[in-house]
Amino acid sequence: MHDPKLVYSLEVRVIDLEQKVAELESSLKEITNGRVKGADPNIVPLPPALLKRISDGEHPVRVVRQFRLMTQKELGELCGIRPNHISAIERGMSYGLKTAKRLSDALAVPVDLLT
Repeated sequence: MHDPKLVYSLEVRVIDLEQKVAELESSLKEITNGRVKGADPNIVPLPPALLKRISDGEHPVRVVRQFRLMTQKELGELCGIRPNHISAIERGMSYGLKTAKRLSDALAVPVDLLT
């Protein structure tokens, strides 16, 4: 009635899938542990090394943009700010809260990191 080889083969596959599910659940826990409950799900936590660069004086827009592997043009297209304006911001030009909000949305960081 039942082919023992087939049953064994299926059992091995089920065990393998259970292990993969456990690994994925573990990875998901690691990812979500870095996030605060109730926080905006669009905001992605930054590595401590990046936060240190910002606290050491590097401009946060440039640090996060480079971390996200974006050019000034790509960032500009995402947030509707001209690349030359982004360049000026990264060199220290002051900017308003509206611009900071647009940049923070495009870079997936809290607005207070950029202000």
